[in-house]
Amino acid sequence: MSKTLRTILSAWDGKDTGKLEALFEGERANPVFVQALVGLCEIEDCQRGATWLLKRHFDLKGPPLPEDLTRQHLGLLAKISHWEAKLHVLQYFEKLQLSLAPYSELEGFVETGTRSDNKFVRAWAYYGLAVLALSYPEMSDRVRNILTDARDVETAGSVKVRIRKALEKLGN
Repeated sequence: MSKTLRTILSAWDGKDTGKLEALFEGERANPVFVQALVGLCEIEDCQRGATWLLKRHFDLKGPPLPEDLTRQHLGLLAKISHWEAKLHVLQYFEKLQLSLAPYSELEGFVETGTRSDNKFVRAWAYYGLAVLALSYPEMSDRVRNILTDARDVETAGSVKVRIRKALEKLGN
């Protein structure tokens, strides 16, 4: 399955989701499907499609990733390079058991996103900081300060809204 899946994902244009939706519907019951998707996150030309399908899995209330697969996926975050793939991961970030990875690795991925030129990545990265702070409560004050400062300097409406939701998530 991985070779065929890799071929489909690397050929995806990033726009027509019909093929990915059909693939998801056909494979979602396959126990190795999600495992294969996590592995394909390491391959640059498969990242957008693999993370889109993982997002779909979580959007449709798919079960959490097992611990070993979560560790693998979180360990690959530094290799995710395409902005859309980063966005997908940030959108399902709160569905992952973040405490299974070192804070510093996760923080690096999320904080890099807060400096992205893409406003959607930035917005979700700020939200990701709040999600991360919930898994690592000792970082809550630092994250709250980052979010408060960002709220004052960000100009994009979508970013401001997501920062507000992040602060609400932290109880502000």
